[in-house]
Amino acid sequence: MVESFPDVETTYGPIRGSWRDEVCLFRGVPYGRPPVGMLRFRPPEPPEAWSETRDATRFRPAAPQNPDPLDHIWGEVLAPGDEDCLTLNVWTPAADDGRRPVMVCIHGGAFLIGSGRWPWYDGRALIRRGDVVLVTINYRLGAFGFLDLSEIPGEESTTSGNHGLLDQVAALRWVRDNIERFGGDPGNVTVFGESAGGISISCLMAMPAARGLFRRAIAMSGGPNLVRFPGTSRAVARAFLRTIGVADVDELRALPTKALLKAQKRFLRRNEFGGDLVFGPVVDGAVLPEPPLQAIRAGCARDVALLTGTTLDEARLWSLYLPILRWMRPHALERILRHAVGDRWHEVIAAYRHSQPGEKAGNLTMAINGDLLFRMPAIRLAEAQSAHRPADTRMYLFAWKTPIRGGRLGAPHAVEIPFVFGNLHAKGVNRYTGNGEDRRALSNLVQDAWIAFARSGDPNHPGLPTWAVYRADARATLVFDEITTVEDDPLAAARLIWADVPFDGLHPAIEHSVPSTREMLSSFVRASS
Repeated sequence: MVESFPDVETTYGPIRGSWRDEVCLFRGVPYGRPPVGMLRFRPPEPPEAWSETRDATRFRPAAPQNPDPLDHIWGEVLAPGDEDCLTLNVWTPAADDGRRPVMVCIHGGAFLIGSGRWPWYDGRALIRRGDVVLVTINYRLGAFGFLDLSEIPGEESTTSGNHGLLDQVAALRWVRDNIERFGGDPGNVTVFGESAGGISISCLMAMPAARGLFRRAIAMSGGPNLVRFPGTSRAVARAFLRTIGVADVDELRALPTKALLKAQKRFLRRNEFGGDLVFGPVVDGAVLPEPPLQAIRAGCARDVALLTGTTLDEARLWSLYLPILRWMRPHALERILRHAVGDRWHEVIAAYRHSQPGEKAGNLTMAINGDLLFRMPAIRLAEAQSAHRPADTRMYLFAWKTPIRGGRLGAPHAVEIPFVFGNLHAKGVNRYTGNGEDRRALSNLVQDAWIAFARSGDPNHPGLPTWAVYRADARATLVFDEITTVEDDPLAAARLIWADVPFDGLHPAIEHSVPSTREMLSSFVRASS
């Protein structure tokens, strides 16, 4: 129930929010001009100033996107969205001079779906528990945010292909310039996000344009490996234009939003460039001057404290999209593994079979792919950053297993999000985590760790065992589970089999990371070894 309407004067004009559950909310606040017309496929520009008080009591639309088959789980159908999407939302205990820690959430969704308005990201529980300020943002997705048009006639922008990342930087600049008026400390900003949000954070750590805009980073299930390079990103753009039937950028800008979304849907169904991994950040030499992992290893983010980790069974989420994954045999990954480890590919399969005796073939296959896409890149990120920040680089593993669907999902990708936000009863969450009372105690531990890290760079708090920093000689990892513990080098046998693979985006490359439908099907007729 709305109790009052707090006003704040931003650098662009006055806005009016609302109070709900003792938290002050400002929703749909513009941080950039609508990227429409000639601004479509261009870097974001600051919003035009206004003088009349602007209503910030309702969410604005998400970025343009197609419906997702799991929208019933994610809690809201965001499609089709609107190109006027460069907005953010602020949750705060009070718009005062409190100078509280600021947590900026970058949403996930494979750079194809999602929004800062997702019910799972509601900030009220986190704010009440931690006395922090939370900001969630929208940024351009899919072809609108990550289509590399640098070689297409009519495009002169040198930042083409990374407009979604530049949107995130623009939002962080808005936070720097305005958050003090919302009770936050612009000198104490933590960025955090899961999946595409975690990938984005890995990129932000390596981007010159983002330097100095945040002090701490929490990269959840998204590392520096899932980036593209110009050869692939430009081939994607050429193929996309062929799909939609236009020859240059002017024609592309003239198309309706719906036409672009329909073309994107057709394009992704063809799976020519790796399915859902088609759109996303590109190492373009400008916005991303070099592969993020290489830049971080060289010390470009030495002023940023890092907390990173994954879930235990990342890839099992995708069995909800493609049930065939539950039965797919590890041989389906032969091509992918050859790109990663060469002729040792069969040794990888043997190592996983040895470390998980009796495990079903589909679960072994998903374990390998989950490590290849998520867990090992997170370890490489922690290794690189700990060389420059040995006192405050930490690693976690979220191992709590959801009981839904007979427990066969294990601890899948994205399951930790409602625990981080404390939104265990948000719409859709029970379809992914169940309704068990054990969830609340674990959520409290996770929330307090994230809040403590945002406050000081140290996630330790009285409810946790001592969470040591991550070092290559010990590899201390906090394992969130029914009983939360600290383990040195968990799943070490699996880690060691990848010891000589850099997971830097170049080796293995993103286009060599997902099995094709043909490879999945052929695995059923190949003999196991």
